[in-house]
Amino acid sequence: MAMTDTIPTSRVTPRPSARTRSVWLWQLSLGAVVIVLTLAIVLLSPAMLVRTTMAAGIALVLTLTIATLILPWERASRPAISLIPLADIVAIGLLAYGGELFFGFLWVFPLAWIATHYSSLWVVGSLGLVAAMILADALTQPPSAFSSLRFLVVLLSMTFLAITITASAGRTRAFTRLVRRQSARLESTLERVRSQERRVIQMLNGLDAAIARVDREGRLLGVNDAYVALYGIDPRDASRPPTSVEYDERGGTALAATERPAARAARGEIFSGERLWLFDADGRWHIVSASTRSLVSGPAEPETTLLVISDVTEAVEAENARRTLATTVTHELANPLTAIVGYTDLLLESDLPPAAHERLELIEAAGSRMERLIAEVLRAGGRSAASDPRRRVDARTLLEATVESFLPAASAGDVLLTLLPGPPVPITANAFRLRQVLDNVVSNAVKYTPRAGSVTVTADRDGTDAVITVTDTGIGISARDLPLVFEDYFRAETARDSGIPGTGLGMGISRAIVEEHAGSLTIRSRPGAGTTISLRLPLSASEEV
Repeated sequence: MAMTDTIPTSRVTPRPSARTRSVWLWQLSLGAVVIVLTLAIVLLSPAMLVRTTMAAGIALVLTLTIATLILPWERASRPAISLIPLADIVAIGLLAYGGELFFGFLWVFPLAWIATHYSSLWVVGSLGLVAAMILADALTQPPSAFSSLRFLVVLLSMTFLAITITASAGRTRAFTRLVRRQSARLESTLERVRSQERRVIQMLNGLDAAIARVDREGRLLGVNDAYVALYGIDPRDASRPPTSVEYDERGGTALAATERPAARAARGEIFSGERLWLFDADGRWHIVSASTRSLVSGPAEPETTLLVISDVTEAVEAENARRTLATTVTHELANPLTAIVGYTDLLLESDLPPAAHERLELIEAAGSRMERLIAEVLRAGGRSAASDPRRRVDARTLLEATVESFLPAASAGDVLLTLLPGPPVPITANAFRLRQVLDNVVSNAVKYTPRAGSVTVTADRDGTDAVITVTDTGIGISARDLPLVFEDYFRAETARDSGIPGTGLGMGISRAIVEEHAGSLTIRSRPGAGTTISLRLPLSASEEV
């Protein structure tokens, strides 16, 4: 049977309001003083209690004090509450009646009460009541300069105290209003900061990357949902150990606690894109990329480091699959190509007309180049060719070979293919890979140029760069498709409508090869007005080729 914790309940006594506590404070202070004075009179001068006015004054103060404790003040109006200090003024006047003027100093209590919580008009009225009580007492006494002076001193003292307390209370009220306005502004600012923090948390939780903020003691001060899911931590207590463990390789050795990304981030280490394997609680392996960034800390904040963990398993597996596919396809291409080249060699040994012999030599050269290309792909295993060996070559010589290879195709399509004359253009390149680019560009120009059109190839120098330009009068490319021609498997609408077959891979591969040679490849084109492709490569340091 399921059990739930229960919490015993008890009656909660309602807390008095601020207004009630204020009334109690003022009246109890006066009542306590009067009680102490009454006890002193009983001990020192009991005969004073025989006076009716004094007994009435004491009784009135005590009655008011008891009434203050009993009556509900939460809903009472300010004028109703003012009756208490006004009645205290009357009670103190009864205590001081008959010449006991030292009791008159008790008027400080009700006057301070009124001066603190009421306007100047109320203070003037209260002083008028005090003056009336003093005047009434003076009229019952034999006239003398000394008694008149005593009454005047008391009245002036009470007036000064009332004015001082009123001014002080006014400044206090002004300061209170200022503090309340500042508090309201601070609360508004705090709410905006909280809203921004909530938005930041929502954005971080919307990211696929796992993000954590780590301090120098190794504590996770903040994690997003992706980090919680990837590492299997308890979001309510991030200090508990994660259920996922990092390894140096799949099925290898688990990383030591001090070498895990979170521990390194706690030490303030900065690293980027470090690959490691992660084994989660469900028994699955993940390839992750770990990076850190320094965070700016405030004066009272601990130093922290941002840890970013990206799960790159799918990307790596897709790249591996692509390389496997490239290797498989090129390997399968090698078999029929070997047969083509072999039979071409046999035909070249036969007694054939010169024109047929020349064409077979072109077929053999193209087949041999294809064999070398396939061998390069197989050897690289789908990796980049950026590290392939390079040497000094003349770009014009490569262009001459390319143009010679495509002259038969151009002639068959009634396209004029021309290489304009010019000086040698020395560059440092992988001649085989660069020839692949030139063949692709010229082949496209010839293929997409209609009959009676032309393709013009130039090679020249521009400062420290070699510039190769292939211009055709072909079908062209629309402005909408032009930015997309370098994407894999994309073919422009004009190319698709022409019915000419193609894969949409050539231009992307060509630009990648040119960029690996620290160059650039650009295209200018308009539908029906032809296309111009420009290759810009660095010239060799020496003019000798």
